[in-house]
Amino acid sequence: MITRHVETLFCDDIRHELAGKLSFIGVYSGGLFVPAFPVTLPKLCLSVKIVTPADEPLQALNLRVLKDEETLQEIALDEEQLAAASDSAEGMTEEQRKERGLMAQFMLVFSPIQFDGPCTLRVRVQTGDGELRGVALKVDQAPSEADMVPDQSGL
Repeated sequence: MITRHVETLFCDDIRHELAGKLSFIGVYSGGLFVPAFPVTLPKLCLSVKIVTPADEPLQALNLRVLKDEETLQEIALDEEQLAAASDSAEGMTEEQRKERGLMAQFMLVFSPIQFDGPCTLRVRVQTGDGELRGVALKVDQAPSEADMVPDQSGL
């Protein structure tokens, strides 16, 4: 059974391949470590997919990408746009509606993007039924080599 949720993926690049495939290059899993702050990255990409059961189409959608509390980008889809997306469920059987989901997918590119200090990137999606939260990405300074050398004083 499909439940309504948000899938977020943070990466260095998203490439559109033949036959409609997507390639995600340099995928981050939980943390993005930089040598020092401030830092400017040439590009940071997000793939955001909002999935909902076919029998529970979205009535409202407002997507926000946040850097801590600062809104970096906001996308709102109106009822007409959402209705067009749910048209793909027409003709499905009751069983198909339970097994398949409707998706709204966004590829977002921030180029360049600057980080002045440690922060957290978050995706929030407001629907007519409440807020959905995507997985966050913590941006932090990489530990120095001195921090990574084991303490050998006890040997």
